[in-house]
Amino acid sequence: MRKVPTRRTALLAIALAAASAAAGCGSGAEAGSGGDKAAGVARAGVLKVGTTNNVRPYAYAENGKLTGFEIELMDAAAQKIGLRTSYVALDFSALLPAVNNRQFDVVSAAVGITAQRRKVVDFSDGYLAGYLGVLTRPDSGITSDAASVRGKRIAVLQGSIQDANAGKFVPGAEIVRFPDSNSADLALKNRRVDGFFNDFEPNLAIAKKYPGLRLSQPFTIPSTDHPAGWGVRKGNTVLVGRLNGALRQVVADGTWLRLYRKYFPESPVPGAGQLPPYTAKG
Repeated sequence: MRKVPTRRTALLAIALAAASAAAGCGSGAEAGSGGDKAAGVARAGVLKVGTTNNVRPYAYAENGKLTGFEIELMDAAAQKIGLRTSYVALDFSALLPAVNNRQFDVVSAAVGITAQRRKVVDFSDGYLAGYLGVLTRPDSGITSDAASVRGKRIAVLQGSIQDANAGKFVPGAEIVRFPDSNSADLALKNRRVDGFFNDFEPNLAIAKKYPGLRLSQPFTIPSTDHPAGWGVRKGNTVLVGRLNGALRQVVADGTWLRLYRKYFPESPVPGAGQLPPYTAKG
């Protein structure tokens, strides 16, 4: 069953779209009417994108406008296809069902490609691979040993890679699911959970958000088997092909690496042979 977005989320999405249109930026007002079969989109000239609005550095609201790695990369890719972007923000767990229900054309929210998710939507080639981490307080008892999470209350984002692989990566932990990152990090701050199993980079941002808590990630896991891909409605092979071509172009012209350095300054920089596209193994 699809999760219905909250009134607050819906209002924020409307406000973001209005602000973008006023600024004349990449996510400006939609043009034309009717679909564009050649581009695989529902409205001619526009790539409507489903994303999140509270996960740094991927996609987040700042000064009433969406920004982040996902947003800038999607804008650049859409330009290669000859489309403008329009964004809708929902809870992470609602995004894949919503793209299949034609609420938008593509999902761009650091969605890891898995066999289970491939049953729901089609994916582009992988455009981002990184690390997962367990963010925790110094007195939690969680260490670099996986066994240290046994019996601990560990937060995950509902429907995330971490949620799907919790039994493998944090064995014996009591998993507590949250609809968004803000709810999860507040639970960690207020000691309702012992750790937050999340992507490594967003956890860095949370640690900076609460410097007095001295949060760290003693437990990290490579996630190269589950690169993020853009999700589209099942069977929309036209858009998948256009997105794959656009990804190769933004890698070739240096846009991808520039944005990676901008948004992941504390992460290892991929070498020439480590750039996208990536192939998912799950």
